[in-house]
Amino acid sequence: MKAVIFDLGRVLVHYHHQATVAAVAALGQLAPTEVHALLARVEPDLGIGNLSALELHQLLIERAGISEDMDAFLAAYAAGITRDEAALAYAVELQARPDLTVGVISNTNEAHVLWLDEFVPELNELDLVIMSNEVGISKPDPAIFELALELLEVEPAQAIFIDDIEANVRAAEALGLHGIIHTDWTITRPALEAWLALPAT
Repeated sequence: MKAVIFDLGRVLVHYHHQATVAAVAALGQLAPTEVHALLARVEPDLGIGNLSALELHQLLIERAGISEDMDAFLAAYAAGITRDEAALAYAVELQARPDLTVGVISNTNEAHVLWLDEFVPELNELDLVIMSNEVGISKPDPAIFELALELLEVEPAQAIFIDDIEANVRAAEALGLHGIIHTDWTITRPALEAWLALPAT
C-alpha cells in the first residue's frame, strides 16, 4: 500500500486570500489592509480550533463593524475559495486505484470547512481528511503527519506529501515521507506518477 497525502488550499482547491479579505472588508468599516492585519492576528487560533466561525464573526462585528448576518459573513469569508475541477477529479481517480490510499491534511478553520463540506463533496470519497482546526494541530508540526500515517496505516517511506508551502513539505520529509512542493499540476502530476511507479518499499 502507498499513500498520497495532499494539502488542500492551492493544491486541490484554488485559494486567493486577498479575495476573502476584500469581501469581508466590503461588509464592514475597515480598509482591506486593516482587515488583512486583523485576520493575520487571529489566524493561529483559527487554525487549531481555538476560535470558531461564530466567534470569528463576532470579533469582526466588534472590530471591523461587519454585518451581523452570519450567512453573509460565511459567504464573504469563503470568497477566496474555488474548486479546482481537474485536481479534485485526479484525487478521486487516485483513490480508486488498487493498493493506493489518499488523504488530505489542511491548515484551515471552521468557517472554511463549512464551505468545503458543502461545495467539495469529493473529500468524502478520500480515505482521510484532517482539518487542522478539528485536531488542534497545524502544519508543519510533525504530530499532524504522524497522525495521518497512523490513521492511514502506512509507514513514512510508503507515503508522499504534496503542499505548496516548502516548510510543510520539509517537515514531512524529516519524518521519512517523500515530498513534492507543488507549483503547477503540469509538474506535480508527472512527479507523483513517477513516484507511484516505483516499487513499494
